[in-house]
Amino acid sequence: MPLSLSAYLSLGLAIASVPLITQRWVPLTLFALSLVLAVTAGVLNATGLLLVLSWAVVCAVLFQQKHPFWLYYVMVGLLLLAGHLVMTHEAPGFHNLQVLSGAKTSPDAVPYSLYLNFDKAALGFLLFLFAAPRIRTAKDWLRSLRITLLFFIPAAAVLIGATYAAGLVVFDPKLVPFLPIWIFANLLFTCVAEEVFFRQFIMGQLMEKLGRSFWAGTAALVISSLHFAYYHLDGGLPYAAFAFVAGLFYGATFWKSGRVEAAIGVHFLVNLTHILFFTYPMLAK
Repeated sequence: MPLSLSAYLSLGLAIASVPLITQRWVPLTLFALSLVLAVTAGVLNATGLLLVLSWAVVCAVLFQQKHPFWLYYVMVGLLLLAGHLVMTHEAPGFHNLQVLSGAKTSPDAVPYSLYLNFDKAALGFLLFLFAAPRIRTAKDWLRSLRITLLFFIPAAAVLIGATYAAGLVVFDPKLVPFLPIWIFANLLFTCVAEEVFFRQFIMGQLMEKLGRSFWAGTAALVISSLHFAYYHLDGGLPYAAFAFVAGLFYGATFWKSGRVEAAIGVHFLVNLTHILFFTYPMLAK
């Protein structure tokens, strides 16, 4: 296995271990291994490594105790900046791996490219590890699963239904040959990273500061969804509007469950339904 792929595999295992293993040293060890492999393979240079280590320090400090007003907002600002850099692919020092280029899931689909973004996944791992509370009992896991399924059905119906009604996709059941790497990348490097940043971090911090009332929760939901939409503006206003509605569903899942794992589950299941049963990513014009 190429060294760069080993770095991404170690990072993926670190992310996957966060909700499953209560001892933090296990995911941290896997994460440290991924950093060593990534530096050795040239996936990140000294600048990228320093950025990741600075994110780790901020996450470890911010979510463990209360801080003075000024220090709290400095650290929140640093993480918002980190999120902006990774969401816009502007973080310096990273050389992310492209695993697909110009792939077509069906003859009438637009070509599809896939990157494994080490920077985005690394920030997602750190927020997942330090900001999200662990699910510790089978009862809590079952509750999260029920809420995931409860929100997935209307989310998929509205989101995929809207793209179908707009003529952007057609019913196209299939199994694409790159499905395993797509699942690995979409679940661990996209859905986890985006949900822990937009829902657990942004929405969670807003709810903590604004309070737990209905109107405070609604404000946090809308603000976090607007942030989510902003980082989809490169696809145009209709795509950003679609992302805003998607953010409302994922945020409502997080609000109802109190668990980012449920929001991750809804996000991933919607994406999985899309690629398995409809044109992916959309029809060619």
